Amino acid sequence: MQRSEPFDASPSYAPLLETAYGALRAQILCVAAELGIAERLSQDGPVTASELAPKLGIHAAVLERVLRGLVSMNVCDEIEGSRFRLTALGEYLRPNHPDSVEPRVLLNGKFFHRLWDNLTETVRTGEGGGQRVLAMPSHEYLAKEPQIGALFDRTMASEGPFRHRPAVEAYDFGQFGTVIDVGGGNGALIVEILTVYAQPTGIVFDLTRTAPAAKQAIDASRLGDRCRFIGGDAFETVPSGGDAYVLSNFLVSWADDQALVLLRNCRKAIAENGKVLLIEWIMPAGNEARERFRFFDTVSRDLIMLSVNGTGGGRVRTRSEFRDLLAAAGFEMTAVIRTSGSVNVIEARPV
Repeated sequence: MQRSEPFDASPSYAPLLETAYGALRAQILCVAAELGIAERLSQDGPVTASELAPKLGIHAAVLERVLRGLVSMNVCDEIEGSRFRLTALGEYLRPNHPDSVEPRVLLNGKFFHRLWDNLTETVRTGEGGGQRVLAMPSHEYLAKEPQIGALFDRTMASEGPFRHRPAVEAYDFGQFGTVIDVGGGNGALIVEILTVYAQPTGIVFDLTRTAPAAKQAIDASRLGDRCRFIGGDAFETVPSGGDAYVLSNFLVSWADDQALVLLRNCRKAIAENGKVLLIEWIMPAGNEARERFRFFDTVSRDLIMLSVNGTGGGRVRTRSEFRDLLAAAGFEMTAVIRTSGSVNVIEARPV
């Protein structure tokens, strides 16, 4: 007898329909992250919904439906006896996984989802969803709502494996005496740099609200003798005399006129032979190559900026747009270094 194989007759329109349900799927992931389902399955699985539900404080029949939603996304498997176990993909939803996406899942579900729900109005009017939905600029909202602000900071820190580490692996930061991370937040990037390279000293420069997290990261890495935090506003001034001024995931948040202020402040402060290093996504233009995930990640970052700030805010720039922006600030682009992640290291020197 011929063995029967699983039959899959997916219609040609399936990818579009799956994407149309993307908001629901993202919220299922957010629910799983909030409830700690991945961590519980890692510890207790394979397990039935009835066995797991009391530990999560929810009804077993409801949990089973959520778990099957997660099965449809390959986050967990359902095996004999209606028992569920975490998959290799689901491991990335655990908060303690070194490459965890749990903070991003939570931030998208609890914060950005509200702005994306208004994207049509943003596209029609050019007005950012941050002002319309939150009634204030997004950076003010994050300061006013400390829980969301802390989640935002944790998400930025969690992107180290996808943004910081690839940049540090791709570029030689050991050539510098002093590295100043402008808008360095919780210090995750400077810690990565100083851990890999023994020569430089580092400064994390950002708004004072980020000081506790930055100092904690510096102390935890035992880098207090080589690194310090300085509070301030980069739109007013930046610390002087640095050999390298790093702006990571920073210019993407600002329109050209605002980005020019930041870069010109770096130009005033930089050492004679110093360099500015932008760790940013670069939007492919024309017939430039587009790799599937790298392009998806780049476009997603750009549309996040659009949904938050509208046409008056930041965006992911093309290579030529970066070159022109740097030139207007008094810099010459000298290199664009590809990394193993979706970002690039854009090197420029003062002219």
